[in-house]
Amino acid sequence: MRLSTISWILGLLVLTGLAASAQSGEPIPHYCMGCNFAGSPLAGRDFSGDVLVGANFEGAQLSAATFRGTKIVASNFSGADLRGVSFDAAECTACNFQDAKLDGATFAGVRMVAANFGGYAAATTDAALRDLIGGCTACNFQGASLAGRDLRGISMIGVDLARADLRNTRFDGSVLCWYVVDGTQRGTKCVGLKDARVNGASFLGVRRCRDPSDGATCTPVTAAALQRDSGSPLSGAVLP
Repeated sequence: MRLSTISWILGLLVLTGLAASAQSGEPIPHYCMGCNFAGSPLAGRDFSGDVLVGANFEGAQLSAATFRGTKIVASNFSGADLRGVSFDAAECTACNFQDAKLDGATFAGVRMVAANFGGYAAATTDAALRDLIGGCTACNFQGASLAGRDLRGISMIGVDLARADLRNTRFDGSVLCWYVVDGTQRGTKCVGLKDARVNGASFLGVRRCRDPSDGATCTPVTAAALQRDSGSPLSGAVLP
C-alpha cells in the first residue's frame, strides 16, 4: 500500500475520532483540521489557544465555552449557541456566525477578517460590540439590529452595514472610510450603508485614515463624501 494512501486513511481515522470525542466528552486535540462538531453538546468546553481549521460547529451547544487566544480559520458557527462565550484575543479568519446566538459573548482584543455576522441581533454590551466590530476587518453585518448602540471611536474598515437598523446609533469619531488603490489611481470607500435605517444616527467627526492605528494619518470626512462612498443618502441622520 502506498504511503500516501496510508496517510489518507490515518487522517480519516483521526477525523472520525475527533467527531466522536465531541459527543463523548473526551478531550479535543489542540490542533483540529476539518473536524465536525455539528450539533454537538460542547457547553463550557475550553478551546483556549487551540488551532481550528475548517471546523464545523453548526448548531452546536457552546454556551459558556472559551475560545480565548484560539486561532480559527474557515470555520462554521452558523446557528450555534454561543451565549456567554469568550472570544477574547481570538483570531478568526473567514468564519461564519450567521444566525448564531451571541448574547453575552465577549470579544476583547479579538481579530477577525472576512467574518459573516449577517443579521446580528445579540444582546451584548456596547463595550463588547465595539470590541467585536472594532476588531473586525472586511466583515459582514448586513441586516444587523444595532439601533441605539454606541459605536463611537472605533475603526470599521471594510464593514458592511447594508440594510442594518442603525436608528439613533452613534458613530461619532469612528474611522468609517479608507483609501483604496486601483493601478495608479487612489480613491476612497466607506462603511457600506446601502438601504440602512439611519434616522437619528450620528456621524459627527467620522474620519478617513491611511493607518487607523495612527490618528495623525486621519482626516475628517465630509457629509458629501460619506454619502457618496457609503452608498446611502443618510436621510434623517446627523451628518458631519
